[in-house]
Amino acid sequence: MKEVVAFMLARLGGNEKPSKEDITSILDSVGIKPDTDKLDALFADIDKLGCSVDEAIKNGMDKLAVIPSGGGGGGGGSGDGDAGGATGGGDDKKEEESESESKSSSKAGGNLFGGGDTSSDEDSSD
Repeated sequence: MKEVVAFMLARLGGNEKPSKEDITSILDSVGIKPDTDKLDALFADIDKLGCSVDEAIKNGMDKLAVIPSGGGGGGGGSGDGDAGGATGGGDDKKEEESESESKSSSKAGGNLFGGGDTSSDEDSSD
């Protein structure tokens, strides 16, 4: 892929027919060693084209134009809209459970990230 990008970069810079040496020099300038097998394959494929690189790109873009690329709708909601309100207090129990879980996990971590019950000001003496 890096060889293709360097080839297109050379074309963008005005070189209509970049050589293997041009590609190698572009990649070397940024400290990348080109893969000679991929470079040979790239130039073999370019030689097989029955048209210019620009025409091949245009033809490819025309083919891609028929493929739908619009985003789909978002995933639906959970549908639980008001399910917790019907039980009359089911949410309170969930909150208590999550609080106790967070307290126990902070104890297990030894208050590595702070959040303990005491602040550093209370621990230090004046």
